[in-house]
Amino acid sequence: MRFTTFFAFALCAAAISPVAAQDQARIDVPATASWKHAETGLVLRPSIAGYPRGTIADSSGSELDVMVQYAEGGATRVTLYIFRPSLMSVPIWFDRSETQILLRNDAFGTPVPAGAIRAFAPPHADTASGLQRVYVPGSGAYKSTGLVMVPLGEWLVAVRASSTELDPAALEARLGEVVAGIVWPEKIPTSSAAVPIAACTGVLAYDRKAKPKKPDMTQALLGAALFGVVEEKAKKKEAEKASPPTAWCREGRPTLDYGVYRADDSTNAYVLAAGDAGVTINVAPAFPLEGKSTDYMLSLGTLDAHIIYPNFDKLPSPQAAFDAIGRLKPVSSTTRGSGDLTISM
Repeated sequence: MRFTTFFAFALCAAAISPVAAQDQARIDVPATASWKHAETGLVLRPSIAGYPRGTIADSSGSELDVMVQYAEGGATRVTLYIFRPSLMSVPIWFDRSETQILLRNDAFGTPVPAGAIRAFAPPHADTASGLQRVYVPGSGAYKSTGLVMVPLGEWLVAVRASSTELDPAALEARLGEVVAGIVWPEKIPTSSAAVPIAACTGVLAYDRKAKPKKPDMTQALLGAALFGVVEEKAKKKEAEKASPPTAWCREGRPTLDYGVYRADDSTNAYVLAAGDAGVTINVAPAFPLEGKSTDYMLSLGTLDAHIIYPNFDKLPSPQAAFDAIGRLKPVSSTTRGSGDLTISM
């Protein structure tokens, strides 16, 4: 964790600056004082599990993506991330963070899981909505490394720890102490039970000849408005708990750049989760107009905005969608949680 290099390039090229691509700014807090995250109410004490708190950094300027270090330079290092992903899913972002551990072998050689992914109920929660796993490094000085992911409403709290002194079993226990040492809000929004990502069974029916179309004003307005409707429906569904949560599966093999996920094994839509810091590329059928054949909408979700790109004439491959974000100009965008609309075509 944190892998956002592509989006720093892509969105700067598009003259739109995502929070995930900005320089990190320090949050200055006295070493003896606790720090409270304004949006979630989560409190981090000066020390957790015996480890002193160090640097607090915010890449957004508005606490949408905060990183907090504990025991900097110590034999066991702990890092906490508090962020609001564009798509709320513990299984997806756990899978993306785990991919960074397993494939980025500069510090851990070729690590392997020390056991199965474990679901657990976070403090003040009734369901096993969090996921945890530890890993055995293949080489180097580290004896263990581990990952925990916990939902907090529309936010995620991720904990990473690596140790040159603790074996995997001891590190897993220490991760539990770290989670317990966080001061969680008394009232935590109910989250669905977390189920680790599995491979998709169907076939994604993309077309290698798919190409972007010339954008028009109707697409710019409709695409941005559609995201506002989808966001409101998702919040209403979560509040009512009237239907089962979306079952996500992974399409193909994940890479450091991205993983591809399909909702309920859909064959004509997918989400491309880039890096591991909450940014997504979304591809789905566009709303048909006047009986015309269906195009496919391409959009980017950052921590604070939905950005609409030109439609494709057919379902593009994940790589084509990924590449298009870097070279196409957005047509419109909306700020998350507001009715603000910007037309950029």
